[in-house]
Amino acid sequence: MENFTLTSDLNLDNVVALSDRLAKLDKSADQKQLAEAIGNATLVQIAAVSNHGERIAGSAERAVAAWLNTVMPVTLDAQWYAVEYRDKSDIAKALAPHKKDIFTAWNSSNPSTKYARVRVYGEELAEPAIRELIEAEQSEEVREYYYDQFGLLSPEEQAAGAQMKDEETQTSRTRDLYERSVVEIGKLYRALTASDNDAIIKAHAKRAQITAALEHLTKALTALDAPTEDEDLAAFMKEVAKR
Repeated sequence: MENFTLTSDLNLDNVVALSDRLAKLDKSADQKQLAEAIGNATLVQIAAVSNHGERIAGSAERAVAAWLNTVMPVTLDAQWYAVEYRDKSDIAKALAPHKKDIFTAWNSSNPSTKYARVRVYGEELAEPAIRELIEAEQSEEVREYYYDQFGLLSPEEQAAGAQMKDEETQTSRTRDLYERSVVEIGKLYRALTASDNDAIIKAHAKRAQITAALEHLTKALTALDAPTEDEDLAAFMKEVAKR
């Protein structure tokens, strides 16, 4: 991705074509996908895409970040998106002309806000590369240091977190099934035992079957450790539903 300054010919057809390619990407497109969509587009052309409406603005800003990640690859000691205002470091000096081109290409009354988002996108898109650099370090202590510095979870911590989440999900599903059993069986049981329905059940053609079903419902509630007295059951159902 060779960069051309604003003195280059800003071909509108190229900008529109790039806009179309970016519009086809998912909003969560990664560094590789964005780089492929960008192709040989210039930084000025990429930045200019965001002038084509809100529909494409987000993808265009992510594309700017992807371009900078490609031209200025991250290291463990320096990242373009970490450069702050008035920074005099070497990477800040290298970034300055690119930032100037971006701000000039944007038709925006608040380019600083747009650039702040670009920095966030840059850090997000660069995370896999940062992780590779950290994992390449031989010392476990060094790896732990950099994971902490970048605010990232180590692979071990990610695995532990995923396992904990799975366990919590399983517990939640188990609790939800119990809640559903108590509430739904309880509702049917209360309906069949309601005094208002006594006469209806006695006169029903399927009285024997309903009575047999009620016996099974009583056993089911007992198996669920639920009370069968109406007021107690109603209170228990409410309590279970709040868990």
